[in-house]
Amino acid sequence: MAGIHFILGIHNHQPVGNFPHIFREAYEKAYLPFLEVLEKHPKIPLSLHTSGPLWEWIEQEVPDYFDRIKDLVAQNRVEILGGAFYEPILSIIPDIDKLGQLNMTNLLIQQRFSHQGKGMWLAERVWEPHLAKIIGRAGIQYLPLDDYDFMNTGLRESDLLGYYNTEEN
Repeated sequence: MAGIHFILGIHNHQPVGNFPHIFREAYEKAYLPFLEVLEKHPKIPLSLHTSGPLWEWIEQEVPDYFDRIKDLVAQNRVEILGGAFYEPILSIIPDIDKLGQLNMTNLLIQQRFSHQGKGMWLAERVWEPHLAKIIGRAGIQYLPLDDYDFMNTGLRESDLLGYYNTEEN
């Protein structure tokens, strides 16, 4: 029987301006317990995306969380995914802002994790082919996209068991 490669990707997000008690509750009920379980299972690697507003809150309120994630990155157990810092829909903002959002997250990842991210999370799964140029300019090499949207265009599930390259110009 042929196998497939499975990549576990986790997306943690709180929007800018959310109430502090909501950040705290999500951290205590979701982000921290997940991290505690992950630390106990060293054979489970994953990709982790955390939005900019949530990273800012973590840095201010629970900075040791950064250190724990950094340890997992150093052990090659966690890959940090970049993305647009404030989770905008990239396809509808100007290119200069797209690049600025991506670079803000890239800088945070470099500074906090001594890691050069190669992948990114695409907010709300909104893909447009013209995004490839700006994403590439930001140094990002790949991003996961939801198979559901591709199946709605007529592709079969069996067509989606791999990776695809795209470019513009």
